[in-house]
Amino acid sequence: MLRSITTVFAIGLAVFSASAGAQPIPDLSLADLERQIEDGDLGKIRAIAAEQHGEIVYRKRFGQGDLGDWVDIKSAGKSITALAVGAAIADGALPGVNVKVWPYLGVSRGAPFGQITVRDLLTMSSALDCNDWQRQSPGQEERMYSRRNWRDFALALPARSYERDERGNGPFSYCTAGVFLLGQVVETATGERFDRYVQRRLFDPLGIEGADWRTSRRGEIQSGGQLTISDEALLRIGRMVMDKGMWEGEQILPEQWLRDMLTPTHSLGEYVHYGYLWWATPLRSSRGFEGAFMMKGNGGNIVALIPNFDAVLVVQAKNYNRDYAERNAFVILTTMLRSLPVPADQ
Repeated sequence: MLRSITTVFAIGLAVFSASAGAQPIPDLSLADLERQIEDGDLGKIRAIAAEQHGEIVYRKRFGQGDLGDWVDIKSAGKSITALAVGAAIADGALPGVNVKVWPYLGVSRGAPFGQITVRDLLTMSSALDCNDWQRQSPGQEERMYSRRNWRDFALALPARSYERDERGNGPFSYCTAGVFLLGQVVETATGERFDRYVQRRLFDPLGIEGADWRTSRRGEIQSGGQLTISDEALLRIGRMVMDKGMWEGEQILPEQWLRDMLTPTHSLGEYVHYGYLWWATPLRSSRGFEGAFMMKGNGGNIVALIPNFDAVLVVQAKNYNRDYAERNAFVILTTMLRSLPVPADQ
């Protein structure tokens, strides 16, 4: 299933991501990579890990702390919110992605707000005037964090100029406040606080303990990211997705949900795509470029799934708000991927 979706990528490209910069990725050994990290050449890298075929093949901690210590992965946590939405749909709590969100939020607003769907928020394409990449945007996330009540802030956002395309998608606009509202929808639909639902429905079956979501001063859970979690937990989440929703013989999430979640809905660059709160961008292996699906967050926090290698890679970093953060993470991901053996069936 996952492998078939990788055909959306052009393999063998010289430049894989506009956001990773134009500089070529150096060809490093793992030993060279470790030296660069320890010398601080790649900034504040805290943990890197790789697993293949469900077995951890490399895992190392850098800087202060112990292996397995938690790191705030910022917006990479959004991808877990997509998993929670899929769980709520599978449980029958939500009818599907086309359901209107405003009835779940306890507020009545006219057009275009009343037409916003779960899918609009999953694909960052709602009518909310909210763009985290523009400091002056009314919905820019730092404006929300200064408020005691994030829900009231998000519900009061104005509308932007908005028109759906022939596929029913609105224009892309990266909006953390919208993903926060998704968590509020999940809470209403399931009758559980968002973090407790995620723990019971997703983390407990995976054996994940201690994950900690940021909250507002009012106690609202930031389902739009800012999740503190271990690298081992992220490997487990990635493996469950890679294995079509299965974990140790238990179907945690439906395969169809993962297929829908990872199918790109927006192209944000020639080789950068976006699905349901998951990114799709190629990574270079020892033989060329491979399709990869990613959880991505500020600071260079990335979980990458590479179906052709049946591998999950993790970078946890604290290069928050640094221009070089993502490129440095790609240096690490590329080095780890190049170190893995090419599967025999490839």
